[in-house]
Amino acid sequence: MNDNKLWNYILIAFAIAGFLWANDEKTKRLVLEEKLQQKEDDYLHLLSGYLETKKDIPDSIKNQLIHLREEYVGINDAVANKLKVVIELIEENKSEIAIEKLALIIENILKERYIEEGNVKDKISCPTFYKLLEKAKELNWIDKYQFNFSLFIKDKRNEEAHELEARFTPNDTFIAFLCGIQIIYNLKGIKRKTA
Repeated sequence: MNDNKLWNYILIAFAIAGFLWANDEKTKRLVLEEKLQQKEDDYLHLLSGYLETKKDIPDSIKNQLIHLREEYVGINDAVANKLKVVIELIEENKSEIAIEKLALIIENILKERYIEEGNVKDKISCPTFYKLLEKAKELNWIDKYQFNFSLFIKDKRNEEAHELEARFTPNDTFIAFLCGIQIIYNLKGIKRKTA
């Protein structure tokens, strides 16, 4: 009987030691995970801060806008002049305002097209930008993807117009410019066919 008690005490001691060891390992793992999470959070914060300060628009986007402007010179000088303003705003690191102007260009091209089709007599009678975009999709002036991206640009324009200090992420900015450029190119092609 004494031997059984001794074995029981030994087993209890091993169980307690095992429990304490497992608890210590769990605590160490939790501390390590917390440190790793903190490092990851610090890295993401640093990366986010870098991206927020990195406002430069790539030269490829600027060059596309310059080329697009050149395409409109002589065909539609009002659009060419507005594209020049967009390019200047980018140079001044005012990309949010430039996106607003790019959306305005799309809206005005759509209004002109809508008037040309005989749907209304002047720009004042034209429907809202959203309705114009719907109509453009319906009439195949833009495809469904361009329609979806144009809604993104419209939302960014509204954000810039209605917020005191609208700030867009670099990705949102690049997407808005690339989509706007593509839509304007597409609408230019339609204008050329009817001219």
